[in-house]
Formats: sequence, C-alpha cells, structure tokens
Amino acid sequence: MTSKNNDTAVDFIVRVPAGIGFVGRTVNGDVAGESLPGDAEGHSVNGSIRLAAAGLSTATTVNGSINATMGRADWPGAASFKTVNGDITLKLPAAVSTELKAQLVNGRITSEWPVSVIGRMEPRRLEGTIGSGGRQLALSTVNGNITLQK
Repeated sequence: MTSKNNDTAVDFIVRVPAGIGFVGRTVNGDVAGESLPGDAEGHSVNGSIRLAAAGLSTATTVNGSINATMGRADWPGAASFKTVNGDITLKLPAAVSTELKAQLVNGRITSEWPVSVIGRMEPRRLEGTIGSGGRQLALSTVNGNITLQK
C-alpha cells in the first residue's frame, strides 16, 4: 500500500499469513496486494487498487482503476467492484456462476465469459448470468471500461 502526501510517499509491506484476510485502506494512494492467501478488500479515494487473492476480493475507489483476481467462486451474498474514474478489470476463477450487473457511463463492457443477457442488451449496462447464475456480482464505473477475464 502506498500513501502520498505533499510529495512524500510511504510504502507499507505487509505479509499476510494463510487464513487471514487483507483489508487495505487509503485516501490518497494506491492499494496493492499480490499472492494473498485469503480474502482481500481494497478501498481508496484517490488511488488505484490491484488485488490478487486466493480467496474472495472486493474493491472500491473514486479516482483510480481496479485490477482484481478472485481465486474463489463461492462468495457469500454479493461481490462488488466500484469506481468513478477508472477501469475495472476482474479475473474470475474457472468455476464461477454468477448474476452479473455491470454499468458505466463512458466506456465499454467486455467479457471473455459467455454472458446470457437478461432483458435488453444496452451499450452502458449489462445484466445477465455467467454459468448457472446464483451469487451477485456488481461492477460499476462512470468513466472507464469494464473487462471480465478468465
């Protein structure tokens, strides 16, 4: 995690043991977690978020992109990735089945996963199922692209 204040950067390196979740929060700076052995959350106001977790991931920021890898497909409830100004790239595990809601204002939605569209197909909004559906997955940005990867 990096925090910037008046041209001064502070980097924290945290080792996360197996079975322990990671939560990174900052106001002005990026949150990055790689090879995390459990679940991961990233939150920022002015910064990008990059998470690669063996477990579940969620992320929110206002001004920054989100790049996340989710290692498990059995999240409880809903998983959410939200930004205002930035792209969202989400890599999902092979066994994923989800109800997808993706929306944006300026940008494109692309998916390497086949999505069965529910309702009308619209350029700025996509609702549908991946696999057999089930768990909720919400992705939203105002200015940026949304990409789902295998």
